[in-house]
Amino acid sequence: MIIDFHCHIFQKYYTREEIETLFNNFRGYGFYERILESMSKLEPIKIDNIVERTIFYIKNSGIDKVVLLPVNSKENLIAKEWYNEAPDIFIPFFNPPEKLQNGVDEMEVIEEAIKLKGYKGFKIMLSFRKKKLNDELLFPTLEIATKYKVPVLMHSGYPPPGTKKGVLTYSNPIVIDDFINSFPKAKIIIAHMGFPWTDIAIALATQYPNVYLDISNLTYMMPDHLKSLLIQAKEIMGVDKILFGTDGFLPEMIEIAVNYFKDAEFLTKEEINKILGLNAQKLLNLT
Repeated sequence: MIIDFHCHIFQKYYTREEIETLFNNFRGYGFYERILESMSKLEPIKIDNIVERTIFYIKNSGIDKVVLLPVNSKENLIAKEWYNEAPDIFIPFFNPPEKLQNGVDEMEVIEEAIKLKGYKGFKIMLSFRKKKLNDELLFPTLEIATKYKVPVLMHSGYPPPGTKKGVLTYSNPIVIDDFINSFPKAKIIIAHMGFPWTDIAIALATQYPNVYLDISNLTYMMPDHLKSLLIQAKEIMGVDKILFGTDGFLPEMIEIAVNYFKDAEFLTKEEINKILGLNAQKLLNLT
């Protein structure tokens, strides 16, 4: 089983042509030229419905399940809409309230999302709100995640290219060390292996049994460096807590991320299977 643990909701207007326009200022950058070259080799399709287009590339990539990660309250609803269209594929996560709202019981909202609305985990975007990952706003989410045994995936490290916010200032995963002992059973995932703080992320995952790492977007942003990171992680802690994720700008990039493992000769077949899906299957309690 292959599980994409890090997929955002694609915008309807994102096409290959739009990507070239939106990221025009990155011409000459290694990641940009590599993505364009890789996409040129993929089978082009004409599907206007963004959900159907996404499902096409999911199936074309051999992926079985996809964790949908909303980044705001509006996308929480869209994630459930996508799930309703393909419940056998999509696993919706919930983006909890990331600011105090008058008259709103944040704990109640968070618990209702898991208990009554069917979300299967949480996506944390605090660093995009100028808050660090040890902000007290996170604690109700961690309590509910522990109670219902669902994962909490935290953005850490660098933001997507073109982000016009000072995200790096708030994205160092080291602050997880401040509270992790208070939530020893919360299943915490550090996105992007915490890049550029990969040593810290790997150290946290090595020290704490309930901390995991995802490799989302590293497959296409820095494939050669990802190889060295996976070898480093494997040497220190093994691969049982490493999760595959895509995190592309558009559906075609799902296939690019999966293709990375076709040439991963530095990993055994068993290790590749763990990273691509078996670790996630266990974490999500899927049969």
